[in-house]
Amino acid sequence: MEELVRSIQKQIRIKKVACWAGIILFGLCTLVGVAAQEWLLTILSLGITVLSAYALRLLRGMTRFTSEYQPGKGHWYYRLTVQQKLRYLTWAQWVVGISIALMFFVFHARLTSFVITILCILTIQFSIKKRIKNHQEPDAAELVEFVRLGIISPDEQAIGVYKDFVHLTHTFRGNQIIIVTDKRLISVFIEEQGRALKTEMLLSGINKVRAIGTGFQGRGLLLSVSNRDHNELHVHMVGQSIFFSPEQFVSSLLQALDGALKSSPYQMKETFPTYQQLKISLHPSDQGVLHKPTTA
Repeated sequence: MEELVRSIQKQIRIKKVACWAGIILFGLCTLVGVAAQEWLLTILSLGITVLSAYALRLLRGMTRFTSEYQPGKGHWYYRLTVQQKLRYLTWAQWVVGISIALMFFVFHARLTSFVITILCILTIQFSIKKRIKNHQEPDAAELVEFVRLGIISPDEQAIGVYKDFVHLTHTFRGNQIIIVTDKRLISVFIEEQGRALKTEMLLSGINKVRAIGTGFQGRGLLLSVSNRDHNELHVHMVGQSIFFSPEQFVSSLLQALDGALKSSPYQMKETFPTYQQLKISLHPSDQGVLHKPTTA
C-alpha cells in the first residue's frame, strides 16, 4: 500500500507540472491572441488556461495531507447529493468534450488526444455515473453477519459500506470490506483461507482526510486518513463494481466524521481503541478453501 501511495503521489506531481505548463503556455497564447486581435485564439487559450488553473486547484494538497479536518468544511464534491454529483459530472463531460473538439478541429490536435478524451467521457458516463446511481446502502442481513464475525459491534450504527465482492462466501485474496459506523472507520483486507486483516480507527480521533482518484481516468479512489496519534490508514477502492461507489462511501464517511467530531471530542477513554490492527476469521467453517474471484 505504501508503494501505491508513493506511485500516486508521483502521478499527482507530474499532473501538477502539466497544469503549470498549460497555464504558462496558453496564458502566453491568450496574450498573443489579444495583441494580434485573433479572438478565437484568445477565447480558446483563455478557456484552457482557466481549466488548467482549476485542475491545479483540485490537485493542490493531494501529495500530502492537508490542514486539519474541519467538520462540515472541505471535500465539497463528496458533500454533494447524488443528483448534484451527476449534474457536475455531466457539465464536466460537456466542457471537456467541447474543448477537445475545438482543439482537434481548430488547432489540429493529435488524434490520440481526441480518442483519450472520448474514452474519458465514456468512462464517466458508463462507470462513475452508473455506480453513483446504483450505489447500495448497507444491507441489513449482511450487517448482522458483520456483527456475528466481530467486524462491527451491535451497539454501532453502520453509515456506509464499500466492498468489491458479492458475498462473504465468494471472496479471494485482495478483496476488501470498508465500513464506516457512527464510531469507527473499519477496513477488512481479505487474505487466503478465510483470514483477514482488520484495521480500525476511531472517528473522533481522525484529524486529516485525503481522497485521490486512481486508475483509468480516476475510476478508483485512494482514501487516506490520519489521527492525532499520527496513525495512518490507506484504503484503495478500485471502483470496478457498479453497485458500490467510492464517491458515495467517502460522502458517508464525511457525514459520520462530522457527527462524531461534533458530538464527542477526542478522548482517550473511548470504548474502542483509537487505532488497532488484528487478524480475524471470516469463514471458520471453510478454512483451507480459496474462493474464485467474483466482482459485484
